Amino acid sequence: MRNLKLDTLDLLSINILVNLYEHHSATLVAKKMNISAPKISRCLQHSRVIFNNPLFIRKKHGFIPNEFAKQLYPIAKEIVQCSEHLYQIHVDDSGSAESPITIHVSDLIVDQFPQLLKNAIKESHLALKFTISPNSDKLITDISEHRIDIGLISESNHEYLKQIDNLVDVVALKRLSHLYLVCDLHHPLLKQEITLESIAQYPYVSILGKPEQATSDPFLLYCSQHQLAYQLKNGDLINHNFNIEALKQHITDTDAVALLPYSKIYDQSHQMPNLHVCRLSEVETERLYRSINSPTLYLVTKKGPLSSNISWLVDTVGHIVNRSIH
Repeated sequence: MRNLKLDTLDLLSINILVNLYEHHSATLVAKKMNISAPKISRCLQHSRVIFNNPLFIRKKHGFIPNEFAKQLYPIAKEIVQCSEHLYQIHVDDSGSAESPITIHVSDLIVDQFPQLLKNAIKESHLALKFTISPNSDKLITDISEHRIDIGLISESNHEYLKQIDNLVDVVALKRLSHLYLVCDLHHPLLKQEITLESIAQYPYVSILGKPEQATSDPFLLYCSQHQLAYQLKNGDLINHNFNIEALKQHITDTDAVALLPYSKIYDQSHQMPNLHVCRLSEVETERLYRSINSPTLYLVTKKGPLSSNISWLVDTVGHIVNRSIH
């Protein structure tokens, strides 16, 4: 380690290390990061030279990290996360006086959203600045009054969409047809058949709700329709600002459970060794959505014509969401 030339280790190579560790596939990482496969190989080789270590073993089912890479991963992950936070508050080196475009997107929805959007902007040779605003107690009001330019919301209540239609423009992006169960690794639920009824026996953490009104999420609506008693663990804290860290705090070492429609929680489950994350069976998911609309991700903007930059971002955010959520 004394002879490492860490000053030559670039952020892109660190990001590629993190993504290879998480996804095990150079092809998938190239698609996810929107860069070429040969560049993935060059950056990986660069890292191997710097650390004087192979880092990954290539096997039939993909790149498998060795012990050194396992030790390196949490440090590299922290560097990548710090870089994303820095990018959110960065000042454009071009010196443009144009205000950054403000985007509201929950931490739970898309993995590495700022970096994916940054890559798309760079590839299109645009001089755009943006900031991510993960918190908004009154998102629709903030958008209609131009404090936030673009927002992503998850919604299954068509009546609510009608209510806000006169305030903002709403575009459907992706129907969220799967559900992911999250609970403690040693939760008693895992020792029995996982059904909607058995889930309702335990304290429930809801991450779906409206900033302007307390609309229940689909699971809570199902319980109400079928006279299933439930205990809402997070009570008045239901809101669309919930993030992964808050979710982990509510669930780790407790009997609480959560159902999320976002695949990011499943994709990142290997980073949460104290939690059990699995996709709810198709049978139970179909039962839930038989009489209740499944949630859809919507992109929300102010009423009326948009600037060319915001219009471009609307299209690009839509592409990122549809490509990144399964």
